[in-house]
Amino acid sequence: MHTDDSDVTFNICLGRNFSGAALTICGDSRSPTHRQFFKNYEHVRGRALVHLGARRHGADDISAGERNNLIVWNSNSKYRSSTGYINTQPYLKEEGPPDPRCLSYTHDRDFAQFLDYPPGKEAYRGRGWCPPPFACYDSMSPVLRGDKQEL
Repeated sequence: MHTDDSDVTFNICLGRNFSGAALTICGDSRSPTHRQFFKNYEHVRGRALVHLGARRHGADDISAGERNNLIVWNSNSKYRSSTGYINTQPYLKEEGPPDPRCLSYTHDRDFAQFLDYPPGKEAYRGRGWCPPPFACYDSMSPVLRGDKQEL
């Protein structure tokens, strides 16, 4: 799971025979639902998926074959230098625990509360940054939120 450093992303399925590899789509970055499931998209050869770069998403595993996609990131420097873009709230408080389909072992501090780390990826434990402490959902573990523990 990740977001793109783009304003709009074009994800074009170019070809080859494959199965699996759906794109799991979750909420918009900075929103209270950014780690909530939205939909699965099945790639179709010759078609493009267009989405906001701020939309959290990730490719599922390919079960057979090989998939070739062209990813095009589009950004607008005039928009990015605007007051509206610069003053965007970094993150709003999450409305509740994340949907496990929307978790990232590289980004999410609470990943291990919901899923096991993939084999060989346990070193990512404790390295996540999301959600930032001020945006944690109410039931998130105090240790993961960064709250001080009383002795």
